Amino acid sequence: MSAPPLAEARPRRDTRRQARRDARRVSPTRLTAGTLVVWLLLALASVAWWPVYRDQGMVVAALTAVVAGTVIALLGAVFRLPTAAVAVATIAAFVVTGVPAAVPGGAAGVLPTGQGLLELFSGVALGWKRLVTISLPVGTYEALLVPFFVTLLVATVTGMSCATRASRPEFASIPALVLFAAGVVVGPTRLDTSIAVGVALTGVALVWALTVRHARRATAVARTIGAPVAVRRSVLRPALVGTGTIVAAAVVATGLGLVAPPTTARTVARTDVVKPFDPRDQVSPLSGFRAYEESTAADTTQLRVTGLPRNGFVRIATLDTYDGVTYRVGGSDGASPSGTFERVPTAVEVRGVRGSTVDVGVTVDGYSGVWLPTVGDLEQVAFRGPDAERHRSAFFYNAATHTGAVVGGVRDGTRYDLRAVVPDQPTDEQMAAARPGDAVVPSATNVPDAVRDTVDSTAADAQTDGAELVAVIQALKRNGYVSHGVGDDRVSRSGHGADRIQELLTSPLMVGDQEQYAVAASLMADEIGFPARVVMGFTAGGDSGTSPSGQGTGDGSGGSGTTTFRGSDVTARIEVDTAQWGWVMLDPNPAVREIPDEQQQTPKPVTRPETVVPPPPAEQQDQDQQAPPQSDRDTPDQPPLWLQVLLAALPWIVGTLGFVALVLLPFAVVLVVKRVRRRRRRRAATARGRIIGAWDEYRDALLDRGQEIPAAATRREVAIAAPGDAGTGLAALADRAVFGPSNADQHAADRMWDAVDSAIGHLRSGRTRRERLRTAVSTRSLRARRPQATTPGPVSSGARRPAGPPVGHGADGDYDVGRLAERRSGPDEDRGNL
Repeated sequence: MSAPPLAEARPRRDTRRQARRDARRVSPTRLTAGTLVVWLLLALASVAWWPVYRDQGMVVAALTAVVAGTVIALLGAVFRLPTAAVAVATIAAFVVTGVPAAVPGGAAGVLPTGQGLLELFSGVALGWKRLVTISLPVGTYEALLVPFFVTLLVATVTGMSCATRASRPEFASIPALVLFAAGVVVGPTRLDTSIAVGVALTGVALVWALTVRHARRATAVARTIGAPVAVRRSVLRPALVGTGTIVAAAVVATGLGLVAPPTTARTVARTDVVKPFDPRDQVSPLSGFRAYEESTAADTTQLRVTGLPRNGFVRIATLDTYDGVTYRVGGSDGASPSGTFERVPTAVEVRGVRGSTVDVGVTVDGYSGVWLPTVGDLEQVAFRGPDAERHRSAFFYNAATHTGAVVGGVRDGTRYDLRAVVPDQPTDEQMAAARPGDAVVPSATNVPDAVRDTVDSTAADAQTDGAELVAVIQALKRNGYVSHGVGDDRVSRSGHGADRIQELLTSPLMVGDQEQYAVAASLMADEIGFPARVVMGFTAGGDSGTSPSGQGTGDGSGGSGTTTFRGSDVTARIEVDTAQWGWVMLDPNPAVREIPDEQQQTPKPVTRPETVVPPPPAEQQDQDQQAPPQSDRDTPDQPPLWLQVLLAALPWIVGTLGFVALVLLPFAVVLVVKRVRRRRRRRAATARGRIIGAWDEYRDALLDRGQEIPAAATRREVAIAAPGDAGTGLAALADRAVFGPSNADQHAADRMWDAVDSAIGHLRSGRTRRERLRTAVSTRSLRARRPQATTPGPVSSGARRPAGPPVGHGADGDYDVGRLAERRSGPDEDRGNL
């Protein structure tokens, strides 16, 4: 009893195995098509890695990996090599080609060296971490090309093997998608990879999967029926329809991405790694400003710089966070752009900066600290000397503030060369027309009231934000006096806390140095509306207006001249962000001049209020203010958090719903048409029309299910060929209604529809959800022609009758027919065309 099932099971298993072997069969067409598609997918996926490297070395590594991986995969497909052999060949290719392609500095021509192999294998394990803790682009720096090279090599071998050997070649697109995702994860936080590239990659993968699947199905059908099938109908037409849908969806997705791009930086691997250098752990360099002015340090050499332009500025650090006690870097929680420092490879990308490029050499001679003195917007840095390698691996840079740092600090003897762009600076007349930029800096806290009062009294007559800024800078230069509070200088407290700035701006005589004036100017610029920050550094003369004490050998005008900076050349300035020129450096420091004695100070409080008396109408003054009060600007009116989240997500929700609606629209149209057709049939004017409509509903269900119905089949023949026994009764009831001697009543029509619903339900039983869905959206019943009627004559079961209008339909398309005895040359649905 058990032998027949076993005997039947073996042929079925053998058939399935043979089908899998046939699907894996290697043919020239499959090799060619699979190779070209995988190459296209890998090329699109590799675009995501370009922002990481931006160097032709990446192109060389990519070509090497693709060629080596293709050769290995094709040899494995042609000679049917096992997976282990392909894996060993891949590792061998990685060892042989990896060093020249991914670690060019460790190769002797085209041959790897021992050091190169060590860097190659360590790059596989450690290169990923290094890649997300270094600023981009990295080029061919160290062995950072290894992660891309090994990922692309594995993706090529895997994808080519799937396309040429696997029973389901559509899986060949998965390695390319993984390669693309890896490039996005290790890439920059800004969206450098075009949205169109990701959409194109997904579209090509879907079209490939669709085409391969239809081709596999056509092959299975041809094997089943023992005859070839039409490629155009079985493969090309469905593939083109699917491709059209994918292209339409891709256009919509790309358009939505371009119209409503993300407004915030992406969260990628480098945004979540532990910061190797946190500036909040360092003491603010501005707190040690007075140390450079002490008598023992003022004449001590700090730096020797060659190639610096005349009146050039050497930056130590940029400070953007004020808390009422000190100006520092990084924001209160480290989330500020100024708080992210990254390792720098061979170069830093500089975009959209208008200025002149300079090559500067720096030798540290007395200066010490974690902050590395730089010039302008850094492009390249190269350390020299015995500690060059240590300094290079410990160098971190913040592109937002153009500030460099060396973990462990720099000391006497440190030498390095810089290539930088010194931005062009606007004149005072141009600054008067400047508008505030949109840069984001941490909001200042605990700002003294004197800052707002000074802005109101000094810039009351200014008409623009830029004019206000110029007015307050000129007021500081005009009314201020410089004293460092050392030696014979007038008493001047150090520090730049809120109490010291309040004292500076409210004292009858404004006395301070660059530390206080820069902080006061930055807070007033922020009060006006300009994003502002303090920059500490060195310049000849220290912005004191005296002779450049820092000028040493050479003329200091660039070229081979050497500029020597001493402690007295230290200074502090401010940078403000403008809509026209970006970040602009301003000098708010007064020139050194004689400070009046106390007798000369007494008239000052009497005459000073005359310059700050506001206009009589208080309301008018509020209207003329160019910037709102600090409290209003710090707490702008914002919608509730839930509304902000909803507004941010709304474009994506609308886009997703639009994409889903576009994809589902054809299927929805088919379902609606079938629903309307069924409703029209069930609500026919007569009982006979309802019965015939019920039969048509059953026949259409068979067509949508895939049942082959001969063109000249009668109802009885259709019922016999249909699965189950329900069709026989339905055919008899429909024939009785058409050819019977008596009229059909509504009760018979109801029974007919109940029987049809039950029969259609039996047709659906035992089928998978996917098969039921395919039946529901099938258009076979909509495309099939209605059976043509014949003219009645003597009633005989096999007689043919001339063609007439569609059986079951009146002239107006309604399901209503008369009895056979009541018709003359009326329709007969016993036979006809389907």
